[in-house]
Amino acid sequence: MAQAPTRGERGRREPPLWVARLRWRLRGSSARIGFVVAVVADAVLLSALPLSGEGGPLMGAFLLGGFLNLALVIVGGGIGSRVLRRRDPSLPRLVARDRAATYAMLLGVVAITAGGIVHRPALVAERQQTQRIVQAAQSLAAREGPASIQRDQVDLRRWTDDLYRACMPNGQPGRAWCAIVRTDSGDPIARADPDARPNAEVGGMAGPRPVSLR
Repeated sequence: MAQAPTRGERGRREPPLWVARLRWRLRGSSARIGFVVAVVADAVLLSALPLSGEGGPLMGAFLLGGFLNLALVIVGGGIGSRVLRRRDPSLPRLVARDRAATYAMLLGVVAITAGGIVHRPALVAERQQTQRIVQAAQSLAAREGPASIQRDQVDLRRWTDDLYRACMPNGQPGRAWCAIVRTDSGDPIARADPDARPNAEVGGMAGPRPVSLR
């Protein structure tokens, strides 16, 4: 005749009561925790490994990550829950939707990571080109500009794919020493711009956001 398990044996087989309660509370709620984690992860990834260009500020990345994961929860959770319940009809609808949304957000993080890694070489090349453009403007300022120019403070704005304007403070309020830099012939070629207005005051040349190097 089988002997009934002792209290110690039952304790080893069954998890503590608080673990069981935690599992019960988290059942069907993993997407809530996953949403917060995914938004933070996406924001950091979009800022450190942008999918295109130079990326943007961290706050903008947080907003983008929030909208992206909200869409994944709605779309991925809805479609994925049908797939999961088709494979396991006994799975409750709420649990299936929760799992599907969590999987969708996880795939989103993986996709952003992969896209950022793929774009990384182009980002590095663009930053190196930007540094060469800044150095060309600084060299011209050292040769032709007045001694009052603060060459360590460069405000660079792209006008077209091959045309840039680099401005440096010249010690006069509201004025700057600027250079036009072309890159269409390979190495950056800089020439002085007679217009002493800073980039922020030059109209009609709207382009990508300025790149400030200090």
